[in-house]
Amino acid sequence: MKKRIIYLGIVLLAFIVGCTDDFEDINTPKDAVLQVEAGIMFNPLLQNPLRNYQRNINLYPDLFSQYWANTVSGFESPRYEYVDGWIGNQWNEFYTQTLPEANQLIAWYGEDPLHANAMAQLEIWICSEWARMLQTYGDMPYFGAGLGESVAYNSEQEIYYDLFDRLTTAVNNIDPGATDQYAYKKPDGTNYDLLYSGDLDKWKRFGNSMRLRLAMRLANVDPTKAQTEAAAAVADGVMTSNADVAHIPLWSSGWYDYLHQMAFAWNNIRASKTLTDLLYNQSTLGEDPRARRWFAYKDDSPLVGNAEIEGVVNGYDVLPGNSNDFATINLEGGYVGFVGNGTDVSHYLPYMFYSEVLFLRAEAALRGWVAGDANSLYLEGIQASMDFVGVDPANATDYINGLSALSGSNEAQLRQLITQKYIANFPNGVEAWADFRRTDYPDISLPVDGVSSNSSVAPDTWVKRIRYSDNAHLFDAFFMPSSRNTVESDRMDIRLWWDTADTKTKSGGLMSSNF
Repeated sequence: MKKRIIYLGIVLLAFIVGCTDDFEDINTPKDAVLQVEAGIMFNPLLQNPLRNYQRNINLYPDLFSQYWANTVSGFESPRYEYVDGWIGNQWNEFYTQTLPEANQLIAWYGEDPLHANAMAQLEIWICSEWARMLQTYGDMPYFGAGLGESVAYNSEQEIYYDLFDRLTTAVNNIDPGATDQYAYKKPDGTNYDLLYSGDLDKWKRFGNSMRLRLAMRLANVDPTKAQTEAAAAVADGVMTSNADVAHIPLWSSGWYDYLHQMAFAWNNIRASKTLTDLLYNQSTLGEDPRARRWFAYKDDSPLVGNAEIEGVVNGYDVLPGNSNDFATINLEGGYVGFVGNGTDVSHYLPYMFYSEVLFLRAEAALRGWVAGDANSLYLEGIQASMDFVGVDPANATDYINGLSALSGSNEAQLRQLITQKYIANFPNGVEAWADFRRTDYPDISLPVDGVSSNSSVAPDTWVKRIRYSDNAHLFDAFFMPSSRNTVESDRMDIRLWWDTADTKTKSGGLMSSNF
């Protein structure tokens, strides 16, 4: 009897094994889609920075950079409070949506020679998104992340070094002459590629420009590596004109939760006084001609004569006065304006301006890392910004002629350079906040009503990073750096690797740490 039971067990096991060998085939509908066209997934990946824009960017980097100031009571992120239901989305969406989708595309098409260009474009983009995450949080799960399992948190240095390699390889893998390869085109001839509509030469320049941005991020903490990567990126070819600007178009059928919603429709931000003051004190001309391209007033009252555009001081607990007394976005103006009927949105989210690349080159030249005259590149950067925003050429010339040339110590010249870069990068708050933390320029005020007692930022101290999300602490605490593996220790005044100096050490408006 015992032998018979064993025999039956063997037969049953063999039957089960035999069935499970083709279990997936049997249980998969014949009309199921097992692999989608690459462009269908690449298109929403390019829209990732727009997802939850208010909660992920506007309530944090946009306010921390002081391009905008909050006007709504109860929103305490300008006073450095962390709200997981807001900024926590950025972490969660990246690791549960953006990164797994990119990994899936690589799994499907990464070894296909006919998708080599498409995969290189994807690689440049996902490296750029990694960089955006990295400058927000610091050490992160990187190697092996996005594949369904928790992995160790890698150091910023490890990740930056790998991103340099990945960007270099991706740029080198793009072959604009390979017209037989797959391109991100829809059946109707339009393009899934929202950045450059399939222009591979522009993708190469964007990849090199991103490499330059990351190189300069390391200028104070790892200057040897920074110089090597900056020089190589410039030599390989960075952006050459405003036609190379990387920006994401907004339209009614895509993500369009952007500045016009926060500034005008929802009425919860106004221009920051930090920025508006700089629009009046840089040139002997007086008002920066970009000011009225960017800003207006909600009640449509005209700015008469020499009346200045006024911004809000950052960090009020309760805004004194009426928010309509302060400038808001100019819906009909320059880069951040839009034309449409409320449904056909036709403006853009900036990712990298050509002017930024010129300022990066100017800083690299100031440090002696690349060829070129720092002052000439600095002035070219301002001109590129004016041109892109649509300033009258004569007004742009008058403004630039009224500026002081770069002069004084390297530190003094850097302050001038970063201040103009800050203005030109508007409204890219993500980059402006990163530049302030790296260089401590321009002067950004502490919250006027003080750092919130509910924040993890010490009083009279600037916010330096975003803490890890609640989900990360729930599932990844074992893998986090030991100094940040509890909610209490995961503070937002911890400096990132490349943020090497304390802003409070300024003397006469200058740091002593950038050279």
